[in-house]
Amino acid sequence: MSYDLFVQGFDDGDAAPMPSSAFDVFRSHVDRADSEHHFWHVRTPDGGEADIYADVTAGTFHSFMIQRFSTGRPLDLLAEFTIRAGAVILAPDGPAMLTAEAQRRHLPDGFQRDAIVVRNGDDIRHALETF
Repeated sequence: MSYDLFVQGFDDGDAAPMPSSAFDVFRSHVDRADSEHHFWHVRTPDGGEADIYADVTAGTFHSFMIQRFSTGRPLDLLAEFTIRAGAVILAPDGPAMLTAEAQRRHLPDGFQRDAIVVRNGDDIRHALETF
């Protein structure tokens, strides 16, 4: 898909760090990386691919962008990451994608009303197809 998705944690309307350990869901699928540009290319057994830009530091990190991703396992990994990290997926021109309804109150005011809950890669794919 040709979207740029942004993944971010929130707490009381402000950006919040995410646990670096949650990024481990992607690590076994990374087939190349460029630390200078914080780039990670993911390839999954189903033939799926994704480009991730993330400055993953020890302990916590702030956000990442995923682009040029295929449906299937890459979106499943994205869903798994967001659940582990308590993160939110942001798509340009789309609603914020939560993994738990309790996250809604932590979003900035402008994102709360239209936010939707996604639980897996299929939910993310479906959401992306609707906007």
